Amino acid sequence: MEKFRFLTVIFLLSFSIWNISAQDEDVFYGDSLTKKFFKIKKDFSKRNFESSYYTIQIFYGSLNEADSIYNDFKLNYEDIESKLIFETPNYKVRIGKYKDINVAAQNLEKIRRIYPGSFIIKLSGL
Repeated sequence: MEKFRFLTVIFLLSFSIWNISAQDEDVFYGDSLTKKFFKIKKDFSKRNFESSYYTIQIFYGSLNEADSIYNDFKLNYEDIESKLIFETPNYKVRIGKYKDINVAAQNLEKIRRIYPGSFIIKLSGL
């Protein structure tokens, strides 16, 4: 009886190993359709990376307040790009265009001293 159990375990173990290795034999990554798919995915990822960036939103709300904050920011920080944007139902003031989240975070720390409700947003041009 002990030999039967041992042989059964060996048979099941060898069968399961054979089954796992047999699954990889049918996969072929060199066909033209797979190569086209990987090229499309690579191109999309590259465009997505190149077109995405981080910005800091310092205000959203009514036009009068947004315009006031926008003009104040432009007066005090001439070297940083700023935009006044309308997205229903609010006007938004966004500043900077950063590829690196760490640079955006460093600038956010400085900006929050004056505009405490500021936060970082990741935008994409796609």
